[in-house]
Amino acid sequence: MSGGAYTRRLEHLVPVRTPDGGGGILQSWDARGVIWGRIQMRSGGLKTTEFGRAPRLGVKIRTHHLPQGHPARPEMGHRLRDGTRLYEVEDVHDGADDALVVMAAEIHEGAGA
Repeated sequence: MSGGAYTRRLEHLVPVRTPDGGGGILQSWDARGVIWGRIQMRSGGLKTTEFGRAPRLGVKIRTHHLPQGHPARPEMGHRLRDGTRLYEVEDVHDGADDALVVMAAEIHEGAGA
């Protein structure tokens, strides 16, 4: 799917790991900035977890091209926040039409946020 405006404001979050003083690690999330994109649903269903079944929504996010190594380019394990929705980046690749394509899955704040 090419063309169309990038109308979704996505806050780019990166993981920050710091020692907890007791031999473990604390993880928090730092905002790296904002990217504008277009979100398209790609799959949905129920995922079995240790606590039962949870909904899972996979999305494809298209945004402006950013070269490898650019600090604003999302990477696997990063997160993108769209209002109240939070997506975990699963894969990032360059699209054929000078766009960046991000495959992500919606996560819920209680799930390791």
